[in-house]
Amino acid sequence: MTKPGFIQHPWTNQRGDSLCADSVIQRIENDAMPGCGLYYEIYHYRVLCQLLQLLENMNAADRIIFTHAADRHGFSLDEASIQDSRQSCLETLADIRHGEQ
Repeated sequence: MTKPGFIQHPWTNQRGDSLCADSVIQRIENDAMPGCGLYYEIYHYRVLCQLLQLLENMNAADRIIFTHAADRHGFSLDEASIQDSRQSCLETLADIRHGEQ
């Protein structure tokens, strides 16, 4: 059993290895920054995609902890929020492309 706020290490299969869910999300946030060109919509969608990718491989208890931590960081992992973020990202990318022409 892991400590409150901790999840099984998402990048290793070492038994008993755990990380604070908040630190995992902070790492994902930092990794998502390069290449976003300071566009929040692109950054937000990149973070959501990474969070969802990790969420797929988690057990039920870790999913709950991770989802609550994501909410605290401003990332809702429900389907409507994901679709809204995707749409905003696509619109921003289209605006960027349009501005380059």
